[in-house]
Amino acid sequence: MDTDLARPRAPARPRGTPSRAGALACAALLGGCVMGPNFERPHATPPPSYDSLAGAPADLASKPLATPYDGARWWSVFRDPVLDGLVDEARRQNLDLQAAALRIEEARAQLGAAAAQGRPSVSGMGLGGRQRSSRNGFLSGLAGGGQQGGGAGTAAPPAPSPYSDLFQIGFDATWELDLWGKARRGVEAAKAGVESAEQARGSALISLTAEVARTYLQLRGAQRQRAIVEADVADARHRLELTESRSRNGFAANADAVLQQAQLSSSEAQLPPIDQQVAQAMNGLALLLALPPGALAQRLGPAPTADVALPPAVPVGLPGDLLRRRPDVLKAEADLHAATAKLGQAKAQLFPSITLGGAGGLQSVHASSLTDWASRFWIGGAQVSIPVFEGGKLKAQIRTADVQLKEAALAWRGTVLSAYHDADNALEAYADEQRHAAALAKALADARRSDALMRSRQRSGFVSMIEVLDAQRRVHQAEQQALQGNVAAATDLVALYKALGGDWDEDAAARLATTGP
Repeated sequence: MDTDLARPRAPARPRGTPSRAGALACAALLGGCVMGPNFERPHATPPPSYDSLAGAPADLASKPLATPYDGARWWSVFRDPVLDGLVDEARRQNLDLQAAALRIEEARAQLGAAAAQGRPSVSGMGLGGRQRSSRNGFLSGLAGGGQQGGGAGTAAPPAPSPYSDLFQIGFDATWELDLWGKARRGVEAAKAGVESAEQARGSALISLTAEVARTYLQLRGAQRQRAIVEADVADARHRLELTESRSRNGFAANADAVLQQAQLSSSEAQLPPIDQQVAQAMNGLALLLALPPGALAQRLGPAPTADVALPPAVPVGLPGDLLRRRPDVLKAEADLHAATAKLGQAKAQLFPSITLGGAGGLQSVHASSLTDWASRFWIGGAQVSIPVFEGGKLKAQIRTADVQLKEAALAWRGTVLSAYHDADNALEAYADEQRHAAALAKALADARRSDALMRSRQRSGFVSMIEVLDAQRRVHQAEQQALQGNVAAATDLVALYKALGGDWDEDAAARLATTGP
């Protein structure tokens, strides 16, 4: 007999039944569907330039210029190696920055978990045990366990044993097809979460470097102020001694000595608050560097005698550059991206889901025959789940995600506006404080000229030493005011660099190179 005729033939497929290839193509087509809106980078129209740069700032010693911004290691403009070392240590040791780095790792782990949602899941299993069934149970009744006797002349069959064994090894596998993009939207949201965490670390880094620089400048200013006050206290004591001597000899009234004593007490009263400011600034820097209190006392002991030198020019770029440089703006954009993807996730819940599953292995009631070929088993199939009635839960989740998306869009707009205002206000403050510091420096120069003239007249016998010391006191007061103006201008420059995005620009530029404008 012909072997081809003996081979069983596959049943003919009814007309109109799709082939396996067609089914796979259909599944692939459905797998390309992604629910929800696709994220598009938001756009905002920036001001053409900063209002504070209107007109040439010719009267400023440190001029903000609308040239390309370069914030790489911006604190080095102060040319202070001690400050450079403090910032570098803070960037390595600060606890808040380390916590921000851990949050990035957490977000990356969540991304891995989200990516696993769209992949098959396989688990091994093993089972071995013994059980006892109830003689009065349902299965025993089906097996004749409850039968009391047989027919006429026939002995009753023995009751089955209630004990049984089962041994099984194998695997389970499931795979939910991502027909509507639920898993892909989850991965998209998780990637945006990683970006958000990275930008949050950027904001923390900018805040840290700015806080270190600001605290350091205030510390140096307080130390220099203490030296000025100490000189003023010494002059006040000298004036008091001279006044008391003149009072004893009848050349001055006793009230003059009392007045000089009051001035001395007033000068001495300035020292404790300054000492407190110095101690708090040192401890503040130690905290930023994750060091115990007092750890920097020896390192930050002597204060420099010169004023803080400001750079002759500060390139600030254009307002539109902030959108791609400031990490808080980029974080708000990443949060908006994540909210957009989560809306797609919520919408995908409305549609049917198909889960492929299978199991296979070896199963036997005897351990000795578990590895026999006859002990093999397998099962495979697909499960379709269709949401029919959820009590409005799924639609409520979609509404929630939609509202959260709108909130994220408003938060992005608010962050952009705040960035524009922060930069413009910082520019205005820096320019005004420079003018203020210049006026105080001029007042100090005038006070010193007056002191020099007074000393010259005292040598010629026209004025007394008391009047010379009074002129010196006015010089000390002018020195304190000029010092405070210089420190304020320097800290305003720190605030300006912070508002412009600090030194986070390198990471933003690298990201732009791969994602486009």
